[in-house]
Amino acid sequence: MFTYSPLSGLKRPPSSMTPAQRLTYAQDALASGNTADMKAAYDAIINDSGASAQYTTAQLGIQLSGVPQVLVQIAADPSSVTSQLNTIDAFITSHGLDPTYMVAAAAQLAAAQAAGATLSTMDYAMGSMGMLLGDAFAFSGTWDITPANITNAERDAAGGSLPTGFLYPAVQNVASLSSGDPLNQFITQLNSFIAGL
Repeated sequence: MFTYSPLSGLKRPPSSMTPAQRLTYAQDALASGNTADMKAAYDAIINDSGASAQYTTAQLGIQLSGVPQVLVQIAADPSSVTSQLNTIDAFITSHGLDPTYMVAAAAQLAAAQAAGATLSTMDYAMGSMGMLLGDAFAFSGTWDITPANITNAERDAAGGSLPTGFLYPAVQNVASLSSGDPLNQFITQLNSFIAGL
């Protein structure tokens, strides 16, 4: 979605930058994959408005959260959705992850979309995960996504069974893919898991 400029911009303090320069700085940091740079960029751009700023902030947060590590494992074996997400708190603790970034990313993705950004299928999955993690932690103080930790209203808001659910566009996006397509399998299994909460 973005065109990244040379990483030399990461050396300049973001406090002296315009919003457009901060956006480029954040995009450069995201492209670099360097955790320290991404954290600095996240802090620098988090209060900027606009579709691109919100979207980039969300992408930085998703990477900083470490939660995609779990989703990569699930995508490799979609049948493990339930076992992985019901016990995700242990994984988060053992790997020193910070899901609060992912929770914030859900709202940032929604704000970016409302401001005109186009979300990808995986963006919808990440946003849905952020919503569920936030709901589970608010209810139980753990990150485990289990039926006991998620209300029906929260399930419907995050899932893809209803048109108002955050994951719904992703479910529609993969409907035309073959049943053996990994993205189709992942989104379908994730949606089925959420529907069963």
